[in-house]
Amino acid sequence: MKSAIIIISLIAVVVGLLYFSRSPEKPISQLTNRELALLCDDEMAGGFHVHPILEIVANGENVSVPTNIGVQQTCMTALHTHTPDGVIHVESPEKRDYTLADFFAVWKQPFSKDEILGFKADANHRVRITVDGVEVDSFESTVLKDKERIVISYEQI
Repeated sequence: MKSAIIIISLIAVVVGLLYFSRSPEKPISQLTNRELALLCDDEMAGGFHVHPILEIVANGENVSVPTNIGVQQTCMTALHTHTPDGVIHVESPEKRDYTLADFFAVWKQPFSKDEILGFKADANHRVRITVDGVEVDSFESTVLKDKERIVISYEQI
C-alpha cells in the first residue's frame, strides 16, 4: 500500500512538471515570419494566399524544386509546394512578407548570395537572382509575391 502511494505521488509529480514546464504557445500574431513559416499546421490556409514561381538554374541546367516541400501527412507549413513546377504556395492565416530565406528554411536547403543548394560562389562562379527578369540584390530577403517569377542562377563569371 505504501509503495502504491509513492508510485502515484511520483507519477503526479512527473505529470505536473511536464504540464507546467511547457511554454505556452504564442498566438499567431506574435510569431515571427520564420516561426510561422516553419509551423506545421492542419489549418494553415487562411486569409493570405499567393503563388510566386521559383526557378533554379545551376551551370545552365534547371534544378527541379521538389514536390511536397513543407507538406507532411497531417499538416503543412505556410510555405510549401505541391508540384515540381516551382510554384510556391504561400498560405498563411494572415498577410506576411515571407522571404526566400523563409522558404529555404522550410526546404532545409542553403541559400544566400554565396550559395544555392550546395553550389558555392568562388572566383569563377556567382549566384545571381532575378525577379520578373530584373536582377536584384535582395537574395535571402526577397519577398515572395503573387505570380512573380524568381530565378536563382549559379553561373560562371
